[in-house]
Amino acid sequence: MSRIKNLYTHLVTHQRAAADPWLEGYQKFTGEVGRIRDALIANRGIQDQATYAGTSFNTMADPWSAFSRKLIYELSNGVSSRGQSSLHQDNLTAFTESPDFINAVAALIRNPDKPNFTRFAAAWEAERAKVDANKNPLLVNRVLAACTLDVTSTVNEPDLHRVYDWLVDEGILPGTAVDWYDRNVQLMNYLKVEFDPELKSGETNLHLLSMFVWFLRENLDAPYTLNKQVVRYGAPGTGKTYSARRDTKVLFQIWQDEFDPATSFDYEDHCEVVQFHPSFGYEDFMEGLRPVPDAAGGEVRLILQNGVFKQLCKRAGIWEADVHSIPDVGPELAKNWAALTIGDILPHRENLGGEHWQRLLGHAHPDKKVADAVPPYFIIIDEINRAELSRVMGELMLSLEYRGTGGAISTQYAALNDGTTGLVKIGTWKFFVPHNVYLIGTMNTIDRSVESFDLALRRRFRWERVDPDLATLRYHFVQRDSRRGANVSQWQGLEESLRKLNKAISGTPGFSRDHEIGHAYLMDRRYPESLTREELRDEAWHNAILPLLEEYLRGNDHETEILRQFKAAFFAQ
Repeated sequence: MSRIKNLYTHLVTHQRAAADPWLEGYQKFTGEVGRIRDALIANRGIQDQATYAGTSFNTMADPWSAFSRKLIYELSNGVSSRGQSSLHQDNLTAFTESPDFINAVAALIRNPDKPNFTRFAAAWEAERAKVDANKNPLLVNRVLAACTLDVTSTVNEPDLHRVYDWLVDEGILPGTAVDWYDRNVQLMNYLKVEFDPELKSGETNLHLLSMFVWFLRENLDAPYTLNKQVVRYGAPGTGKTYSARRDTKVLFQIWQDEFDPATSFDYEDHCEVVQFHPSFGYEDFMEGLRPVPDAAGGEVRLILQNGVFKQLCKRAGIWEADVHSIPDVGPELAKNWAALTIGDILPHRENLGGEHWQRLLGHAHPDKKVADAVPPYFIIIDEINRAELSRVMGELMLSLEYRGTGGAISTQYAALNDGTTGLVKIGTWKFFVPHNVYLIGTMNTIDRSVESFDLALRRRFRWERVDPDLATLRYHFVQRDSRRGANVSQWQGLEESLRKLNKAISGTPGFSRDHEIGHAYLMDRRYPESLTREELRDEAWHNAILPLLEEYLRGNDHETEILRQFKAAFFAQ
Protein backbone atom coordinates (compact mmCIF):
# COMPACT_ATOMS: atom_id res chain seq x y z
CA MET A 1 0.00 0.00 0.00
CA SER A 2 1.35 3.45 -0.92
CA ARG A 3 2.25 6.04 1.67
CA ILE A 4 -0.64 8.29 0.64
CA LYS A 5 -3.10 5.39 1.03
CA ASN A 6 -1.69 4.57 4.45
CA LEU A 7 -2.24 8.18 5.48
CA TYR A 8 -5.78 8.03 4.08
CA THR A 9 -6.42 4.90 6.14
CA HIS A 10 -5.33 6.65 9.33
CA LEU A 11 -6.76 10.10 8.68
CA VAL A 12 -10.04 9.19 6.96
CA THR A 13 -10.93 5.49 7.16
CA HIS A 14 -10.20 5.23 10.88
CA GLN A 15 -11.88 8.57 11.56
CA ARG A 16 -15.00 8.16 9.41
CA ALA A 17 -17.32 8.46 12.37
CA ALA A 18 -15.92 11.89 13.20
CA ALA A 19 -15.72 12.94 9.53
CA ASP A 20 -19.26 11.86 8.61
CA PRO A 21 -21.10 15.00 9.82
CA TRP A 22 -18.87 17.11 7.57
CA LEU A 23 -19.27 14.63 4.71
CA GLU A 24 -23.06 14.72 5.07
CA GLY A 25 -23.20 18.53 4.91
CA TYR A 26 -20.65 18.67 2.08
CA GLN A 27 -22.55 16.18 -0.08
CA LYS A 28 -25.90 17.83 0.63
CA PHE A 29 -24.84 21.34 -0.37
CA THR A 30 -22.85 20.34 -3.46
CA GLY A 31 -25.83 18.19 -4.46
CA GLU A 32 -28.09 21.23 -4.23
CA VAL A 33 -25.63 23.29 -6.27
CA GLY A 34 -25.71 20.49 -8.85
CA ARG A 35 -29.50 20.68 -9.13
CA ILE A 36 -29.27 24.46 -9.52
CA ARG A 37 -26.66 23.89 -12.28
CA ASP A 38 -29.06 21.61 -14.13
CA ALA A 39 -31.72 24.32 -14.00
CA LEU A 40 -29.29 26.97 -15.26
CA ILE A 41 -28.21 24.73 -18.14
CA ALA A 42 -31.93 24.40 -18.97
CA ASN A 43 -31.96 28.21 -19.39
CA ARG A 44 -33.65 29.12 -16.12
CA GLY A 45 -32.41 32.23 -14.34
CA ILE A 46 -30.50 32.05 -11.09
CA GLN A 47 -33.09 34.29 -9.44
CA ASP A 48 -36.07 32.25 -10.67
CA GLN A 49 -38.06 30.34 -8.08
CA ALA A 50 -38.20 27.27 -10.35
CA THR A 51 -34.39 27.05 -10.41
CA TYR A 52 -34.45 25.90 -6.78
CA ALA A 53 -36.90 23.04 -7.19
CA GLY A 54 -35.76 20.02 -5.21
CA THR A 55 -33.51 22.07 -2.92
CA SER A 56 -33.92 23.37 0.62
CA PHE A 57 -34.33 26.90 -0.81
CA ASN A 58 -37.42 26.09 -2.88
CA THR A 59 -39.99 27.13 -0.27
CA MET A 60 -38.33 30.43 0.60
CA ALA A 61 -39.80 33.71 -0.55
CA ASP A 62 -36.44 34.81 -2.02
CA PRO A 63 -34.49 31.62 -2.79
CA TRP A 64 -31.60 33.44 -4.51
CA SER A 65 -31.01 35.55 -1.41
CA ALA A 66 -31.07 32.49 0.87
CA PHE A 67 -28.88 30.43 -1.46
CA SER A 68 -26.28 33.16 -2.02
CA ARG A 69 -26.14 33.80 1.72
CA LYS A 70 -25.24 30.16 2.38
CA LEU A 71 -22.89 30.00 -0.61
CA ILE A 72 -20.92 33.10 0.36
CA TYR A 73 -21.64 34.31 3.86
CA GLU A 74 -22.50 31.63 6.41
CA LEU A 75 -19.89 30.47 8.90
CA SER A 76 -20.01 27.01 7.30
CA ASN A 77 -21.75 26.18 4.06
CA GLY A 78 -21.08 22.44 4.27
CA VAL A 79 -17.95 22.67 2.12
CA SER A 80 -15.76 24.47 4.63
CA SER A 81 -15.84 27.12 7.30
CA ARG A 82 -15.04 30.71 6.42
CA GLY A 83 -12.18 30.81 8.94
CA GLN A 84 -11.15 34.35 9.82
CA SER A 85 -12.79 35.79 6.70
CA SER A 86 -15.77 38.07 7.21
CA LEU A 87 -18.18 39.99 5.05
CA HIS A 88 -20.59 42.60 6.38
CA GLN A 89 -24.28 41.90 5.78
CA ASP A 90 -24.64 45.18 3.90
CA ASN A 91 -21.75 44.26 1.63
CA LEU A 92 -23.30 40.85 0.95
CA THR A 93 -26.53 42.57 -0.08
CA ALA A 94 -24.62 44.88 -2.42
CA PHE A 95 -22.83 41.91 -3.98
CA THR A 96 -25.95 39.82 -4.52
CA GLU A 97 -27.94 42.72 -6.02
CA SER A 98 -25.26 43.54 -8.62
CA PRO A 99 -26.19 42.19 -12.09
CA ASP A 100 -22.53 41.63 -13.00
CA PHE A 101 -21.91 39.68 -9.82
CA ILE A 102 -25.12 37.64 -10.25
CA ASN A 103 -24.15 36.74 -13.81
CA ALA A 104 -20.64 35.77 -12.73
CA VAL A 105 -22.01 33.44 -10.04
CA ALA A 106 -24.43 31.86 -12.51
CA ALA A 107 -21.67 31.32 -15.07
CA LEU A 108 -19.42 29.73 -12.45
CA ILE A 109 -22.14 27.35 -11.29
CA ARG A 110 -23.03 26.44 -14.87
CA ASN A 111 -19.43 25.74 -15.86
CA PRO A 112 -16.90 25.88 -12.98
CA ASP A 113 -13.74 26.04 -15.09
CA LYS A 114 -10.77 28.36 -14.66
CA PRO A 115 -11.97 31.15 -17.05
CA ASN A 116 -15.30 31.40 -15.21
CA PHE A 117 -13.52 31.26 -11.86
CA THR A 118 -11.28 34.13 -13.01
CA ARG A 119 -14.37 36.06 -14.14
CA PHE A 120 -16.08 35.45 -10.78
CA ALA A 121 -12.97 36.58 -8.86
CA ALA A 122 -12.88 39.77 -10.96
CA ALA A 123 -16.57 40.45 -10.29
CA TRP A 124 -15.92 39.93 -6.56
CA GLU A 125 -13.01 42.35 -6.66
CA ALA A 126 -15.08 44.96 -8.52
CA GLU A 127 -17.91 44.82 -5.98
CA ARG A 128 -15.48 44.70 -3.07
CA ALA A 129 -13.75 47.85 -4.25
CA LYS A 130 -17.08 49.69 -4.47
CA VAL A 131 -17.97 49.08 -0.82
CA ASP A 132 -14.38 48.95 0.51
CA ALA A 133 -14.77 45.39 1.83
CA ASN A 134 -11.94 43.00 2.64
CA LYS A 135 -10.57 40.93 -0.23
CA ASN A 136 -11.41 37.59 1.41
CA PRO A 137 -9.84 35.18 -1.15
CA LEU A 138 -10.94 32.28 1.06
CA LEU A 139 -14.60 33.15 0.42
CA VAL A 140 -13.95 33.43 -3.32
CA ASN A 141 -12.32 29.97 -3.34
CA ARG A 142 -15.08 28.51 -1.17
CA VAL A 143 -17.68 29.45 -3.76
CA LEU A 144 -15.76 27.52 -6.43
CA ALA A 145 -15.33 24.51 -4.12
CA ALA A 146 -19.12 24.36 -3.72
CA CYS A 147 -19.50 24.22 -7.51
CA THR A 148 -16.99 21.49 -8.43
CA LEU A 149 -15.07 18.57 -6.99
CA ASP A 150 -12.19 19.32 -9.34
CA VAL A 151 -10.85 21.45 -6.49
CA THR A 152 -10.63 20.53 -2.81
CA SER A 153 -12.39 21.88 0.23
CA THR A 154 -9.06 23.32 1.44
CA VAL A 155 -10.00 26.84 0.38
CA ASN A 156 -7.46 28.81 2.39
CA GLU A 157 -4.59 29.25 -0.05
CA PRO A 158 -1.66 28.96 2.44
CA ASP A 159 -3.13 25.68 3.73
CA LEU A 160 -3.42 24.20 0.24
CA HIS A 161 0.06 25.36 -0.71
CA ARG A 162 1.52 23.76 2.39
CA VAL A 163 0.00 20.36 1.56
CA TYR A 164 1.03 20.66 -2.09
CA ASP A 165 4.62 21.64 -1.23
CA TRP A 166 4.88 18.75 1.22
CA LEU A 167 3.68 16.28 -1.43
CA VAL A 168 6.27 17.69 -3.85
CA ASP A 169 9.05 17.53 -1.24
CA GLU A 170 8.15 13.91 -0.51
CA GLY A 171 8.34 13.02 -4.20
CA ILE A 172 4.63 12.17 -4.37
CA LEU A 173 3.68 14.98 -6.77
CA PRO A 174 5.70 16.78 -9.43
CA GLY A 175 5.81 20.49 -8.65
CA THR A 176 4.35 21.68 -11.93
CA ALA A 177 1.52 23.96 -10.74
CA VAL A 178 1.79 27.42 -9.18
CA ASP A 179 -1.56 28.99 -8.28
CA TRP A 180 -4.29 27.72 -5.96
CA TYR A 181 -6.63 26.63 -8.78
CA ASP A 182 -4.05 24.68 -10.82
CA ARG A 183 -2.54 23.02 -7.75
CA ASN A 184 -6.00 21.90 -6.65
CA VAL A 185 -6.82 20.43 -10.04
CA GLN A 186 -3.48 18.62 -10.21
CA LEU A 187 -3.87 17.27 -6.70
CA MET A 188 -7.43 16.04 -7.22
CA ASN A 189 -6.46 14.42 -10.54
CA TYR A 190 -3.61 12.62 -8.76
CA LEU A 191 -5.97 11.38 -6.03
CA LYS A 192 -8.52 10.21 -8.62
CA VAL A 193 -5.86 8.07 -10.30
CA GLU A 194 -4.31 6.83 -7.05
CA PHE A 195 -7.68 5.85 -5.57
CA ASP A 196 -9.30 4.70 -8.80
CA PRO A 197 -9.97 1.13 -7.54
CA GLU A 198 -11.46 2.47 -4.30
CA LEU A 199 -13.62 4.98 -6.21
CA LYS A 200 -14.95 2.22 -8.47
CA SER A 201 -15.68 -0.11 -5.55
CA GLY A 202 -17.35 2.62 -3.49
CA GLU A 203 -14.78 2.45 -0.69
CA THR A 204 -14.24 6.18 -1.10
CA ASN A 205 -15.69 9.08 -3.09
CA LEU A 206 -14.57 12.46 -4.39
CA HIS A 207 -15.95 14.29 -1.37
CA LEU A 208 -13.82 12.16 0.97
CA LEU A 209 -10.73 12.62 -1.20
CA SER A 210 -11.31 16.37 -1.10
CA MET A 211 -11.65 16.26 2.71
CA PHE A 212 -8.52 14.11 2.88
CA VAL A 213 -6.45 17.06 1.69
CA TRP A 214 -7.62 19.08 4.69
CA PHE A 215 -6.86 16.18 7.04
CA LEU A 216 -3.37 16.05 5.52
CA ARG A 217 -3.04 19.74 6.35
CA GLU A 218 -3.95 19.05 9.97
CA ASN A 219 -1.55 16.11 10.07
CA LEU A 220 1.33 18.37 9.00
CA ASP A 221 0.69 20.44 12.12
CA ALA A 222 0.50 17.39 14.39
CA PRO A 223 2.04 14.42 12.52
CA TYR A 224 0.65 11.01 13.24
CA THR A 225 2.80 9.32 15.83
CA LEU A 226 2.48 6.95 18.72
CA ASN A 227 4.04 7.55 22.09
CA LYS A 228 6.76 5.06 22.91
CA GLN A 229 5.19 4.20 26.29
CA VAL A 230 1.46 4.69 26.62
CA VAL A 231 -1.43 3.26 28.63
CA ARG A 232 -4.90 3.50 27.14
CA TYR A 233 -7.47 3.32 29.90
CA GLY A 234 -11.20 3.72 30.34
CA ALA A 235 -14.47 1.88 30.66
CA PRO A 236 -14.89 -1.69 29.36
CA GLY A 237 -15.85 -2.13 25.72
CA THR A 238 -14.28 1.06 24.36
CA GLY A 239 -11.94 -0.67 21.91
CA LYS A 240 -8.63 0.06 23.64
CA THR A 241 -6.78 -3.06 22.47
CA TYR A 242 -8.46 -2.95 19.06
CA SER A 243 -7.33 0.64 18.49
CA ALA A 244 -3.82 -0.21 19.70
CA ARG A 245 -3.48 -2.92 17.04
CA ARG A 246 -5.04 -0.71 14.39
CA ASP A 247 -2.81 2.29 15.14
CA THR A 248 0.41 0.30 15.39
CA LYS A 249 -0.31 -1.34 12.05
CA VAL A 250 -0.85 2.03 10.37
CA LEU A 251 2.37 3.40 11.87
CA PHE A 252 4.23 0.33 10.62
CA GLN A 253 2.74 0.68 7.13
CA ILE A 254 3.68 4.37 6.98
CA TRP A 255 7.27 3.43 7.87
CA GLN A 256 7.24 0.53 5.42
CA ASP A 257 6.07 2.58 2.45
CA GLU A 258 8.98 4.99 2.88
CA PHE A 259 11.81 2.71 3.94
CA ASP A 260 10.87 -0.81 2.84
CA PRO A 261 9.27 -0.55 -0.63
CA ALA A 262 9.99 -4.23 -1.30
CA THR A 263 7.85 -5.06 1.78
CA SER A 264 10.40 -7.52 3.10
CA PHE A 265 9.27 -6.84 6.67
CA ASP A 266 5.93 -8.05 7.99
CA TYR A 267 3.85 -6.30 10.66
CA GLU A 268 2.97 -9.53 12.44
CA ASP A 269 6.68 -10.23 12.98
CA HIS A 270 7.04 -6.78 14.55
CA CYS A 271 4.14 -6.88 16.99
CA GLU A 272 3.64 -8.99 20.10
CA VAL A 273 0.33 -9.07 21.97
CA VAL A 274 0.30 -10.42 25.50
CA GLN A 275 -2.30 -10.40 28.26
CA PHE A 276 -1.15 -9.88 31.82
CA HIS A 277 -2.68 -11.89 34.67
CA PRO A 278 -1.85 -12.42 38.37
CA SER A 279 0.59 -15.29 37.72
CA PHE A 280 2.48 -13.47 34.93
CA GLY A 281 5.97 -12.68 36.18
CA TYR A 282 9.42 -11.32 35.40
CA GLU A 283 10.45 -14.65 33.95
CA ASP A 284 7.64 -14.46 31.39
CA PHE A 285 8.27 -10.85 30.45
CA MET A 286 12.03 -10.37 30.79
CA GLU A 287 14.09 -13.50 31.42
CA GLY A 288 14.23 -16.55 33.61
CA LEU A 289 15.52 -20.07 34.04
CA ARG A 290 13.47 -22.63 32.14
CA PRO A 291 13.83 -26.43 31.94
CA VAL A 292 15.24 -27.48 28.56
CA PRO A 293 16.13 -31.10 27.56
CA ASP A 294 19.62 -31.59 26.18
CA ALA A 295 20.27 -32.46 22.56
CA ALA A 296 20.18 -36.18 23.27
CA GLY A 297 16.70 -35.81 24.71
CA GLY A 298 17.76 -37.11 28.08
CA GLU A 299 18.79 -34.89 30.96
CA VAL A 300 16.82 -31.69 31.57
CA ARG A 301 18.76 -28.55 32.49
CA LEU A 302 17.73 -25.10 33.64
CA ILE A 303 18.79 -22.61 30.96
CA LEU A 304 18.33 -18.85 30.86
CA GLN A 305 15.58 -17.99 28.40
CA ASN A 306 14.39 -14.57 27.19
CA GLY A 307 10.84 -13.50 28.00
CA VAL A 308 8.47 -12.00 25.45
CA PHE A 309 9.54 -8.37 25.91
CA LYS A 310 13.26 -9.05 26.01
CA GLN A 311 13.04 -11.22 22.92
CA LEU A 312 11.24 -8.40 21.10
CA CYS A 313 13.92 -5.94 22.23
CA LYS A 314 16.61 -8.29 20.99
CA ARG A 315 15.07 -8.31 17.51
CA ALA A 316 14.47 -4.56 17.52
CA GLY A 317 17.86 -3.61 18.95
CA ILE A 318 20.19 -5.22 16.40
CA TRP A 319 20.75 -1.88 14.62
CA GLU A 320 21.71 0.01 17.77
CA ALA A 321 23.80 -2.89 19.04
CA ASP A 322 25.68 -3.07 15.70
CA VAL A 323 26.40 0.68 15.72
CA HIS A 324 27.61 0.46 19.31
CA SER A 325 30.05 -2.30 18.31
CA ILE A 326 31.77 -0.19 15.58
CA PRO A 327 35.43 0.00 16.69
CA ASP A 328 36.47 3.20 18.49
CA VAL A 329 33.53 5.43 17.47
CA GLY A 330 30.60 3.05 18.00
CA PRO A 331 29.57 3.99 21.57
CA GLU A 332 29.59 7.71 20.73
CA LEU A 333 27.57 7.17 17.54
CA ALA A 334 25.01 5.06 19.41
CA LYS A 335 24.82 7.68 22.16
CA ASN A 336 23.65 10.24 19.57
CA TRP A 337 21.10 7.86 18.06
CA ALA A 338 18.32 10.46 17.73
CA ALA A 339 20.48 12.73 15.55
CA LEU A 340 22.40 10.03 13.66
CA THR A 341 21.89 10.05 9.86
CA ILE A 342 22.41 7.39 7.22
CA GLY A 343 25.27 9.55 5.94
CA ASP A 344 26.97 9.26 9.34
CA ILE A 345 26.77 5.48 9.08
CA LEU A 346 27.91 4.99 5.49
CA PRO A 347 31.67 5.39 6.22
CA HIS A 348 31.37 2.43 8.61
CA ARG A 349 29.27 0.12 6.48
CA GLU A 350 32.08 -2.48 6.32
CA ASN A 351 31.48 -2.99 10.06
CA LEU A 352 27.73 -3.35 9.57
CA GLY A 353 27.08 -6.67 7.92
CA GLY A 354 23.83 -8.52 7.65
CA GLU A 355 20.77 -8.25 5.49
CA HIS A 356 19.05 -5.94 7.96
CA TRP A 357 21.64 -3.24 7.23
CA GLN A 358 21.79 -3.83 3.51
CA ARG A 359 18.07 -3.27 3.13
CA LEU A 360 18.18 -0.11 5.21
CA LEU A 361 21.27 1.43 3.59
CA GLY A 362 20.05 0.51 0.13
CA HIS A 363 16.78 2.46 0.35
CA ALA A 364 17.25 5.34 2.77
CA HIS A 365 18.59 8.73 1.67
CA PRO A 366 21.87 9.80 3.36
CA ASP A 367 20.07 12.75 5.00
CA LYS A 368 17.47 10.52 6.62
CA LYS A 369 17.83 9.81 10.32
CA VAL A 370 18.72 6.26 11.23
CA ALA A 371 16.12 6.37 14.02
CA ASP A 372 13.42 6.97 11.39
CA ALA A 373 14.79 4.39 8.96
CA VAL A 374 14.93 1.38 11.31
CA PRO A 375 11.61 -0.48 11.51
CA PRO A 376 9.31 -0.02 14.52
CA TYR A 377 8.47 -2.87 16.90
CA PHE A 378 5.43 -3.02 19.16
CA ILE A 379 4.32 -4.86 22.26
CA ILE A 380 0.66 -4.50 23.21
CA ILE A 381 -0.12 -5.52 26.78
CA ASP A 382 -3.80 -6.20 27.35
CA GLU A 383 -5.04 -5.83 30.94
CA ILE A 384 -1.67 -4.37 31.94
CA ASN A 385 -2.85 -3.68 35.49
CA ARG A 386 -3.80 -7.29 36.30
CA ALA A 387 -0.23 -8.44 36.99
CA GLU A 388 2.06 -7.45 39.87
CA LEU A 389 3.75 -4.80 37.78
CA SER A 390 6.74 -3.98 39.96
CA ARG A 391 7.74 -7.64 39.87
CA VAL A 392 7.03 -8.09 36.14
CA MET A 393 8.89 -4.94 35.08
CA GLY A 394 11.83 -5.23 37.44
CA GLU A 395 14.67 -2.94 36.33
CA LEU A 396 12.67 -1.85 33.27
CA MET A 397 11.66 1.26 35.16
CA LEU A 398 15.19 2.52 34.57
CA SER A 399 15.75 1.29 31.02
CA LEU A 400 12.37 2.56 29.81
CA GLU A 401 13.36 6.02 30.94
CA TYR A 402 16.93 5.87 29.55
CA ARG A 403 16.66 4.13 26.23
CA GLY A 404 19.44 2.97 23.95
CA THR A 405 22.84 1.48 24.61
CA GLY A 406 23.74 4.44 26.81
CA GLY A 407 21.14 3.21 29.28
CA ALA A 408 22.15 -0.46 29.14
CA ILE A 409 21.76 -2.27 32.46
CA SER A 410 22.58 -5.57 34.08
CA THR A 411 19.48 -7.67 34.60
CA GLN A 412 18.70 -9.97 37.50
CA TYR A 413 20.33 -12.89 35.66
CA ALA A 414 23.29 -10.86 34.36
CA ALA A 415 25.80 -13.45 35.50
CA LEU A 416 24.22 -15.96 33.08
CA ASN A 417 23.76 -13.60 30.14
CA ASP A 418 25.65 -14.32 26.95
CA GLY A 419 25.36 -13.37 23.29
CA THR A 420 22.12 -15.32 23.09
CA THR A 421 20.32 -13.59 25.92
CA GLY A 422 22.13 -10.24 26.11
CA LEU A 423 21.79 -7.34 23.70
CA VAL A 424 25.05 -5.42 23.86
CA LYS A 425 28.46 -6.13 25.36
CA ILE A 426 29.74 -3.38 27.63
CA GLY A 427 32.28 -5.31 29.69
CA THR A 428 29.59 -7.95 30.23
CA TRP A 429 26.44 -8.63 28.26
CA LYS A 430 23.78 -6.08 29.13
CA PHE A 431 20.19 -5.24 28.26
CA PHE A 432 18.72 -2.02 26.86
CA VAL A 433 15.35 -0.93 25.51
CA PRO A 434 15.82 0.13 21.87
CA HIS A 435 14.48 3.47 20.67
CA ASN A 436 12.28 1.77 18.06
CA VAL A 437 10.21 -0.24 20.56
CA TYR A 438 6.68 0.92 21.37
CA LEU A 439 4.99 -0.37 24.52
CA ILE A 440 1.22 0.08 24.60
CA GLY A 441 -0.76 -1.07 27.61
CA THR A 442 -4.53 -1.20 27.93
CA MET A 443 -6.60 -1.34 31.09
CA ASN A 444 -10.16 -1.09 32.32
CA THR A 445 -9.98 1.44 35.15
CA ILE A 446 -12.95 -0.11 36.88
CA ASP A 447 -10.81 -3.14 37.76
CA ARG A 448 -9.92 -3.22 41.43
CA SER A 449 -6.35 -4.23 40.53
CA VAL A 450 -5.54 -0.72 39.27
CA GLU A 451 -3.62 -0.06 42.48
CA SER A 452 -0.83 -2.33 41.22
CA PHE A 453 0.24 0.49 38.88
CA ASP A 454 2.36 2.42 41.36
CA LEU A 455 3.44 6.03 40.91
CA ALA A 456 7.00 5.14 39.84
CA LEU A 457 5.60 3.21 36.87
CA ARG A 458 2.88 5.75 36.15
CA ARG A 459 5.47 8.49 35.62
CA ARG A 460 7.05 6.53 32.78
CA PHE A 461 3.88 6.22 30.68
CA ARG A 462 1.66 8.63 28.83
CA TRP A 463 -1.95 8.10 29.87
CA GLU A 464 -4.66 8.31 27.23
CA ARG A 465 -8.29 8.00 28.23
CA VAL A 466 -10.58 6.14 25.81
CA ASP A 467 -14.29 6.86 26.29
CA PRO A 468 -17.35 5.25 24.69
CA ASP A 469 -17.43 6.46 21.08
CA LEU A 470 -21.03 7.22 20.19
CA ALA A 471 -20.01 8.70 16.83
CA THR A 472 -18.42 5.38 15.83
CA LEU A 473 -21.48 3.50 17.05
CA ARG A 474 -23.78 5.77 15.02
CA TYR A 475 -21.59 5.33 11.93
CA HIS A 476 -21.69 1.55 12.43
CA PHE A 477 -25.51 1.60 12.52
CA VAL A 478 -25.76 3.94 9.53
CA GLN A 479 -23.56 1.61 7.49
CA ARG A 480 -25.54 -1.42 8.58
CA ASP A 481 -28.86 0.25 7.78
CA SER A 482 -27.71 1.35 4.32
CA ARG A 483 -26.54 -2.19 3.52
CA ARG A 484 -29.78 -3.76 4.66
CA GLY A 485 -32.02 -1.25 2.90
CA ALA A 486 -35.43 0.10 3.80
CA ASN A 487 -37.12 -3.31 4.12
CA VAL A 488 -35.69 -4.07 7.57
CA SER A 489 -35.78 -2.36 10.93
CA GLN A 490 -33.29 0.48 11.23
CA TRP A 491 -30.80 0.29 14.09
CA GLN A 492 -29.65 3.89 13.90
CA GLY A 493 -30.76 5.72 17.03
CA LEU A 494 -29.60 3.09 19.51
CA GLU A 495 -26.49 5.18 20.12
CA GLU A 496 -28.83 7.64 21.83
CA SER A 497 -29.97 4.85 24.18
CA LEU A 498 -26.37 4.23 25.16
CA ARG A 499 -25.76 7.95 25.67
CA LYS A 500 -28.73 8.19 28.06
CA LEU A 501 -27.62 5.09 29.95
CA ASN A 502 -24.06 6.36 30.39
CA LYS A 503 -25.34 9.75 31.50
CA ALA A 504 -27.43 8.00 34.15
CA ILE A 505 -24.47 5.84 35.22
CA SER A 506 -21.95 8.66 35.59
CA GLY A 507 -24.51 10.79 37.43
CA THR A 508 -25.32 8.14 40.04
CA PRO A 509 -23.58 8.47 43.45
CA GLY A 510 -20.83 5.88 43.76
CA PHE A 511 -20.45 5.62 39.99
CA SER A 512 -18.19 7.48 37.54
CA ARG A 513 -17.12 7.58 33.89
CA ASP A 514 -15.13 4.40 34.58
CA HIS A 515 -18.43 2.51 35.01
CA GLU A 516 -19.88 3.58 31.65
CA ILE A 517 -20.74 1.02 28.98
CA GLY A 518 -18.48 0.96 25.93
CA HIS A 519 -19.81 1.13 22.38
CA ALA A 520 -18.50 -2.38 21.63
CA TYR A 521 -21.37 -3.84 23.67
CA LEU A 522 -23.69 -2.78 20.84
CA MET A 523 -21.26 -3.36 17.96
CA ASP A 524 -19.28 -6.53 18.36
CA ARG A 525 -21.73 -9.07 19.77
CA ARG A 526 -22.72 -10.63 16.43
CA TYR A 527 -26.38 -9.89 16.95
CA PRO A 528 -28.62 -11.31 14.19
CA GLU A 529 -29.23 -8.78 11.42
CA SER A 530 -32.91 -9.71 11.45
CA LEU A 531 -33.50 -8.13 14.87
CA THR A 532 -35.60 -5.02 15.08
CA ARG A 533 -34.15 -2.03 16.92
CA GLU A 534 -36.29 -2.80 19.95
CA GLU A 535 -35.24 -6.47 19.91
CA LEU A 536 -31.57 -5.49 19.65
CA ARG A 537 -31.92 -3.12 22.57
CA ASP A 538 -33.52 -5.89 24.63
CA GLU A 539 -30.83 -8.44 23.63
CA ALA A 540 -27.99 -6.05 24.41
CA TRP A 541 -29.48 -5.15 27.77
CA HIS A 542 -30.08 -8.68 29.03
CA ASN A 543 -27.06 -10.46 27.50
CA ALA A 544 -24.30 -7.86 27.72
CA ILE A 545 -25.11 -4.75 29.73
CA LEU A 546 -27.18 -6.04 32.66
CA PRO A 547 -24.66 -8.71 33.78
CA LEU A 548 -21.91 -6.07 33.87
CA LEU A 549 -24.05 -3.62 35.85
CA GLU A 550 -25.00 -6.37 38.29
CA GLU A 551 -21.30 -6.99 38.92
CA TYR A 552 -20.80 -3.27 39.56
CA LEU A 553 -23.66 -3.33 42.07
CA ARG A 554 -22.83 -6.59 43.83
CA GLY A 555 -23.37 -6.01 47.55
CA ASN A 556 -25.05 -2.63 47.04
CA ASP A 557 -28.17 -2.28 49.19
CA HIS A 558 -29.90 -0.21 46.49
CA GLU A 559 -29.12 -2.57 43.59
CA THR A 560 -32.74 -3.11 42.52
CA GLU A 561 -33.63 0.58 42.46
CA ILE A 562 -30.43 1.64 40.67
CA LEU A 563 -30.85 -1.05 38.02
CA ARG A 564 -34.44 0.10 37.49
CA GLN A 565 -33.19 3.65 36.89
CA PHE A 566 -30.48 2.48 34.49
CA LYS A 567 -32.95 0.34 32.54
CA ALA A 568 -35.40 3.23 32.29
CA ALA A 569 -32.66 5.43 30.87
CA PHE A 570 -31.57 2.82 28.31
CA PHE A 571 -35.10 2.05 27.15
CA ALA A 572 -36.32 5.65 27.12
CA GLN A 573 -37.78 6.69 23.77
